Amino acid sequence: MTPVLYILMRNDLDSLNPGKAMAQASHASNAFVSNAEPGYNVDEELFNDWQQSTTQGFGTVLVLAVNEAQMRTAVMVAESFGVDKFPCDIIHDPTYPIVDGDIVHHVPLDTCAYVFGDKEDPLLASILQNFPLHS
Repeated sequence: MTPVLYILMRNDLDSLNPGKAMAQASHASNAFVSNAEPGYNVDEELFNDWQQSTTQGFGTVLVLAVNEAQMRTAVMVAESFGVDKFPCDIIHDPTYPIVDGDIVHHVPLDTCAYVFGDKEDPLLASILQNFPLHS
């Protein structure tokens, strides 16, 4: 087994610069760990392998580039196999900052998503294989 946390980062938002994207990826990782309940909605062995693959409590994370429709579709398909098969969620930032001149607007926005699973699982590959790494 090769446990991987995939983050599906939107690439269709001009305001989502590299710094904001890194912050949103951090939100996604934290949400995954917070939501992971071994034995309930995540495979306990896979999660433990992921979490114990470093001494700091995290495993491999790959950030993929998607637009909003691709993000929503990937999560919907992953959910269709059951949350215990591919734990996933869309990350909603209630105060995403958008700068307009000297004014900063804080708007609610879905910025990214996560999907967790075994990299070797052909079902997971079928969901995510066409998305490139985010750059």
